[in-house]
Amino acid sequence: MTNGAWLRKAWRYVESPIYVGIGATLIVASMGGLIEIWIRLVSPWVMGRSPLDILEILDQLLLISMLAEILQMVKISLVQRRLSSEPFLIVGLIAVVRRVLIITAEGTRMISQVSVQEFLVLMMELIILAVLLLIFVIAIQRLRQQRLDEMRRLREEARRYGEAPSWVELLQGQVE
Repeated sequence: MTNGAWLRKAWRYVESPIYVGIGATLIVASMGGLIEIWIRLVSPWVMGRSPLDILEILDQLLLISMLAEILQMVKISLVQRRLSSEPFLIVGLIAVVRRVLIITAEGTRMISQVSVQEFLVLMMELIILAVLLLIFVIAIQRLRQQRLDEMRRLREEARRYGEAPSWVELLQGQVE
């Protein structure tokens, strides 16, 4: 066994438990967040003790969806032994949408209490978030288009040469 092969094998033994631990922690955090929403926000509303705070629920659910996307990244890393950029972009997209929703909802609640300077700062933040939103959407679209083009190219090569590596083999790094 060469030094490189030994190192790769050792790395996998160390890497897998770390990813499993991260995944388990994300699952516990996500489930805890959902339980907290029900105990702290929904149950009191059902029992008639407090009004339903939709904004708080939405904020928490978007945070949990970000955790779920990060969990997806961990799963991809564990199963396919590769890092995919699309889940990172989706987490960014969710974070931007979350912030836009919070700013607009909070802004409508306190519209009469905000100074002109605070209003301009909020508008500037919304403009920056809108630009980020556009960048994330374009990046996700281009990434998916690039993947589709690569699959088409591989199919064409397979038809032409017959022995071309499969898409899965390329993604898993099995082709040298």
